Amino acid sequence: MFEQLVGKLPVGIGVVDEAFNVVYLNDFFLDRLPHNLRENYKEKPVTDLFQGQGKFLRRRLKSVFVLQHPSFSYWEQRPHIFPFKSSRPITGEETQMFQNMEILPIKDESTGRKLACIFLQDVTAQASYFRAQQKLSEALKQEHEAQRKLIRKLDTTQSQLIQAEKMASTGQLAAGIAHEINNPIGFVNANLSTFEQYAAHLITICDGVQATLENFNDELKEQIDALFEANHYALLKEDITELIKESTDGLTRVKDIVENLKNFSLETTEGLQIVDVCAVCHQLITLISAQYNKPQYKFECQYKKVEVMGNPGPLKQALMNIVINAAQAIGDKGFIKITVFDTTESVKIKILDSGCGIPSQNMNRIFEPFFTTKPEGQGQGLGLSVAYSAIEQHQGKISISSKEAKGTVVEIMVPKQLAQRDTSNVQKGVANSQTT
Repeated sequence: MFEQLVGKLPVGIGVVDEAFNVVYLNDFFLDRLPHNLRENYKEKPVTDLFQGQGKFLRRRLKSVFVLQHPSFSYWEQRPHIFPFKSSRPITGEETQMFQNMEILPIKDESTGRKLACIFLQDVTAQASYFRAQQKLSEALKQEHEAQRKLIRKLDTTQSQLIQAEKMASTGQLAAGIAHEINNPIGFVNANLSTFEQYAAHLITICDGVQATLENFNDELKEQIDALFEANHYALLKEDITELIKESTDGLTRVKDIVENLKNFSLETTEGLQIVDVCAVCHQLITLISAQYNKPQYKFECQYKKVEVMGNPGPLKQALMNIVINAAQAIGDKGFIKITVFDTTESVKIKILDSGCGIPSQNMNRIFEPFFTTKPEGQGQGLGLSVAYSAIEQHQGKISISSKEAKGTVVEIMVPKQLAQRDTSNVQKGVANSQTT
């Protein structure tokens, strides 16, 4: 009766030995096996029966057998360890299963054999609810921000509205970056917990080697070999490298995002400066990809530096507004490509996206202030207007070509050196940009 009960539980229960061979599977696992394997699944490697994230699963199992300590994996860290599908109860929509996994060390009392019990929970409904709540929360925040901006629009001048557009763009980036920082910190902390136990074993090995070397007898080598084997040195050497790499990658990712955000911040000093266009575009791609992390982003430039004389604040704001528009246009799928061309007297920046495109009837109005096709409260129609003004102040040109359902190409041409007679206009535009 107990075995029947375990077999019918709505969670996955599997038992494997130290060679990862299956000893037992309940119906949750068996129902997801091909029919020809359901009767003879025993003594087969679990990673062969369910070919999901085999390398990750083997690492977790090794850790449990060596440390004799439970191991946990939550869907936020590894959503799909086993390649299972899950269907929604009401809609019947089938999606990839989100899973929580726990591995517990157990022991066969009759034989003394070490085993590991895998508990797998289908949390697709909870994950979908959580993600829906995140979207709802974000929508409420955007609605609140839109209402606040609408009130400001009625009570302030156009210069104040331009500042609101700048703050809205910065807020969008900050929200995505905060989320990106949380993800790497999560798995770095999880790995460091396991790493601490591994380090204790390594210290034991080192202390043991030092104590043994003092004897200088014929049994020295055998004692050292036995000590290394008893402390599972081979496993430690294999697993510690992976853990350090994951932790390093996570910390590097956090560092890069924060560093690029700092470098991209608008300058507080007034006046013309030398601006490295390649560095600005590279920072921009890093920041935008942190917010809109599903599409593909690509930056190309055959030069290490492409410099122009101008004010970095308006130039960065212009590029950011254009790329954010492109990211919003492509949604969850597509790509954005930024290419920088260096000519003798000017720099050309080409921004290509595979988004929804711009209807032909709107092409003549895209640079008009307050013109927008976004729903009310989600945009004020100042992004391209601000970009156009900034490029014009730098004696440059901006052109846009687009096809509906195909994508959009934005080309910006900026001279490397401003004509002396027009530098006062740039200085004036700089001052207005900062005071507003």
